[in-house]
Amino acid sequence: MHQRDGAVSFGLLTAGEAVVQNTSYLQTQTIVKALEFTLNKGGFGKNTRQKQTAAGLIRDMRSTSSVSGRHQQLERMLRKGASIEQMMKATRSSRRTIFRYLNHFEEAGLSLVLSQGRYQLS
Repeated sequence: MHQRDGAVSFGLLTAGEAVVQNTSYLQTQTIVKALEFTLNKGGFGKNTRQKQTAAGLIRDMRSTSSVSGRHQQLERMLRKGASIEQMMKATRSSRRTIFRYLNHFEEAGLSLVLSQGRYQLS
């Protein structure tokens, strides 16, 4: 662990990048919601750098270029029901990656139902 320009780094990733790339659905979604709540309630006071950093983390974690963002994209799809092929196309991910993401949801305690080739959150 190294300190650099106010950011803590773990090897090649800064702490923020480590959060964005974290594959724990429950952890990343909790962090996004906590940051949004804190920003909306003025929890950073007048500290502009913290506000900008929080907004940047939220943006990065919602981006489909991050695991967290793809989790959110899949969650929206799964509320309506989606096939593996639809999920692969929407996230530009492999079949194996989609199943890994579905496992992340189940590890977080979400229930998935497969009916007529479509997965849906129950």
